[in-house]
Amino acid sequence: MQFALVSHADELTCIRCEGDVTQHDLVPGKDPVEELLGPIIFKRRTLLDLGHTSYIDSSGISFLLGQHRKFQQAGGRLVLHSAPPTVMQVFKLLRMPQVLNIATDEAEARRFAEEAPA
Repeated sequence: MQFALVSHADELTCIRCEGDVTQHDLVPGKDPVEELLGPIIFKRRTLLDLGHTSYIDSSGISFLLGQHRKFQQAGGRLVLHSAPPTVMQVFKLLRMPQVLNIATDEAEARRFAEEAPA
């Protein structure tokens, strides 16, 4: 799982996740999103593009829940979007749309992020 900055505008940051959504390759105690953009990212409205992923496991779900919590605690908002059908199936099975902010595509994610209070 690797993260890349797509855009960083005044009100919205867009990042992309590539590879399998799992924590197996992550260094314990390090947050790849925070390392990419710094701790201030958690105060922003941020879109996470999952369109370049094809697999998610329980550790990946745990990672996304942790990211969601960090954004909530800091006053930001994380919106996931463009998850492939296999990843979306796991989200639905685990009822993640009731917990995480999940949009079908980037346009819907932008609307969802803009509607949220800053």
